Amino acid sequence: MQNTSGPKALTEYILHLSKEKSNKSFLILLVQGILAGMYISIGAIAYFKIAASVADPGLGAFLGALIFPLGIIAVLLMQAELFTSDCMVMTAIYARRTKINKIFKILGLILIFNVIGCIFIAYLTNASGIFNDQVMELVKATAIKKAYMPFGRLLVSAILCNIIVCTAVCLAYSCQSEIAKIVALWLAVVVFTVSGTEHVVANAYYLFAAYFGGVGIELTDILYNLLVSGLGNFIGGGIIVSGVNYILAYKDIEKHFLR
Repeated sequence: MQNTSGPKALTEYILHLSKEKSNKSFLILLVQGILAGMYISIGAIAYFKIAASVADPGLGAFLGALIFPLGIIAVLLMQAELFTSDCMVMTAIYARRTKINKIFKILGLILIFNVIGCIFIAYLTNASGIFNDQVMELVKATAIKKAYMPFGRLLVSAILCNIIVCTAVCLAYSCQSEIAKIVALWLAVVVFTVSGTEHVVANAYYLFAAYFGGVGIELTDILYNLLVSGLGNFIGGGIIVSGVNYILAYKDIEKHFLR
């Protein structure tokens, strides 16, 4: 029976995914990237609605964290393209299977498309009026905290965030059944949500929901957060998680491809 877990199996699977992603057309990346941003935003809507409705802020954040993973689960099961987990395609660079400029182009496009999906749902959120004043106060507080977070803290928080998120995705990749994937991903993403670390795609929704809601943040503040958190997420997932797994698996991987 073929082993489906561990660094070797994970690295082989990510190399397979990397080849698939590099062969996708611009239109497919566009649609799947926008959908991923929308899915994450849907989870964030539920988070804010639940968290703001509970008198105890700690309990509200925990209950909201239980439903937030819906977005990332949808990304995985619907095979959408999410920047944070896609950072692990850097494995293909370590294994010398593709050129770095091609990977950077793919990741850059996916991030842009993710943000477009978040902007779309953030606009609909405000236009539909589904957030009452209580929810908007939480959105405002969250956005202001993120928009003015010091560079060092923002970068490190984003690195930690994608270590958690990519570990969650690695666990899901290692599971064979759909229900096992969901459970593994759900539990790990709850940890990420409770941690309050910086996820560039989720942040895009938080910040634009606040911006469209009239919160006093500028587009330059949003751009600052997204650039720094995006860089941190790339380091956490593309360098640390995928790099460590490749170091553990590279001897077996090289033998496999040299046969």
